[in-house]
This record gives sequence, structure tokens and C-alpha cells, in this order.
Amino acid sequence: MQATLVISLDFELFWGMQDCSTLEEYQDHVLGGRQAIPKLLDLFQKHGIHATWATVGFQFAHTFNEVQKYFPPDELRPSYRNKRLSTYNCFSSIGKDEQTAPCFYAPSLIDKIAQYDGQEIASHTFSHYYCKEVGQTIEQFKADMEAAKKIAESQGHYLTSVILPRNQCTPEYIAVLKELGFTAYRDEESDWIHEKVPLRPLMRGLRLADVYIPLTGQGGYVPNDENGIINLVGSRMYKPFFKPLAYFEKMKIRRIKKQMLHAAQNGLTFHLWWHPHNIGVMTEYHLKQLEEIFDYYDELKEKYGMRSLNMKEAAGELLSR
Repeated sequence: MQATLVISLDFELFWGMQDCSTLEEYQDHVLGGRQAIPKLLDLFQKHGIHATWATVGFQFAHTFNEVQKYFPPDELRPSYRNKRLSTYNCFSSIGKDEQTAPCFYAPSLIDKIAQYDGQEIASHTFSHYYCKEVGQTIEQFKADMEAAKKIAESQGHYLTSVILPRNQCTPEYIAVLKELGFTAYRDEESDWIHEKVPLRPLMRGLRLADVYIPLTGQGGYVPNDENGIINLVGSRMYKPFFKPLAYFEKMKIRRIKKQMLHAAQNGLTFHLWWHPHNIGVMTEYHLKQLEEIFDYYDELKEKYGMRSLNMKEAAGELLSR
């Protein structure tokens, strides 16, 4: 196979943070992420990077009156045991449109992204849905994904790729995605940390260490066709600057480059991902790091024939075989 770099972004504004942070605490990241997106698109265009933007369905709406037309019935909204997880709770306290609530609505940004070559608008579910949380049901998940497709189609975007929040995938839920016409999804990293470490605090510590030193190998793989839907596993999250480990920033970039080189030399797929709000602060610093990564991609493209595909393109190529 030809070596492939896949880039995906979890485009969620504040919807993915509302259960663990206050808007006042985190809005600088979200608003900064909005401002970073045009610069990131220009960087992608400069280096020929094709990317998938997995977008929360709520963000397609121009107004609250518009988004609520796509709400599933009450009984088909996620009935999490932890009520704080439900993003439907946010609507009573935010503005009614993109101008008054830019941390929640983003139709202008979605349209801008779609205008750039190689950029795919994909799904991050309708309501930032958590598939493994206690209380929700598979019927509610299906209703959520149906709403995600409908609101996107109302704006001229036809979704075929999906990234589930926190990469919470199960075979039953993936079967629903296939039934609804999705052809690609991103599963979480497949390594010993995720598979064999049961304690979440320990897992998080090991995953953090793996950002800088090679605890889990190179992350390249051959994508798996799961009966008509392609699993494009995440290889590495681009982690933003973390002050306590600032000394190791060069090691972080070196780790990513070595993983990319391994994929390029062996005809594998390497899937790098992050959230726009990750680069919402210290934006120029992060863009400089990303350009270093993309400069290296240019070298691998020249020497080994590595190419950049978004998730839709990668899945389409594999399914056509």
C-alpha cells in the first residue's frame, strides 16, 4: 500500500468541554480556536494537507430556532445517568445565534472550511453523544446520528465519516453508523496502554508519557474494512503545549516525525488528530510546530511517495478495491 497521512480534527467548540469546565474558564481556548482555523486552513493548503473536520451537529445551525427543529423527541435524547453530560442543558443559558454564542454555533466557519480543497466536513455526532455512558441507549444514539445527518444536509453537507466523542466505539454502535450510510470512523489507539491498563489515572499518565517517549511503538497500520465501514484508527493526538513538560516539547515533535517516517517506509497509514481549541492559545507557537510536521511530510512525500488523504478519501479508496 501507499503510505498515507490522515489528519482529523474534532471540531466541537465548547460542546465537548461543557461537562468538565465553565465557559468563563475555557472560552479563550474556544474563541482562539475559531481565530486559528483560517490560519490552519491556509497551512493545510500550503502543504497539500487533506483533513477531516468532525463537526458537532448543533454547530451547523444559524439560530436556536433552527437547531431545535432537528432535536429528537424527549425519549430519544441521551438519558445519561450523569445529567451534566447532556449538552441539551446548555441551550437555556447561551445566546441564540453565532454572533451572540460563538462558542456554540459555527455555520460560517463550516462553510469556510468546506471551500478549501481536500477538506471534509464530517460528523462528531449531533449532540456530542457519549456512546459508553451509563443510561443512554442505542436507539437514542441512532436518533442522534440521524439528526446529525439531517441538519448537515440542510446546509448542503453530506456526511460519510464520523468521529465519536472520546472515541467511544462499540460494535453495536458501529453497525448503526454503517446502517446510516457512514463509510469511515476513527477508533481509539490500539496499543497495550488502552487494552491492558484498567486504572484510568494510570492510563492517562502512561498516555501522557507516550507523547514524548515511545512506549507504544510507531502507530502506523493498515486500515481495517469492517464489513463495509473503514476503521481509521487514531495513531497520535497532537498534544498542545503543556507547561509542566515544556522541556520535552522537541521530543514530542521528534516522536511524531519518527512515527510518520515508519509509516512512510512501510506503506502504512498514520493518523494524526487534535481539536481546534487545543491551539486556541499560544496559536502561533502551535502553528509553527504543525508547520514543522508538515514540512517533514513534504520530505516523506518526496522520498517515499507518502500522500495526504482525508477520511472520506481513504475509505473510498479502500472500499473501491
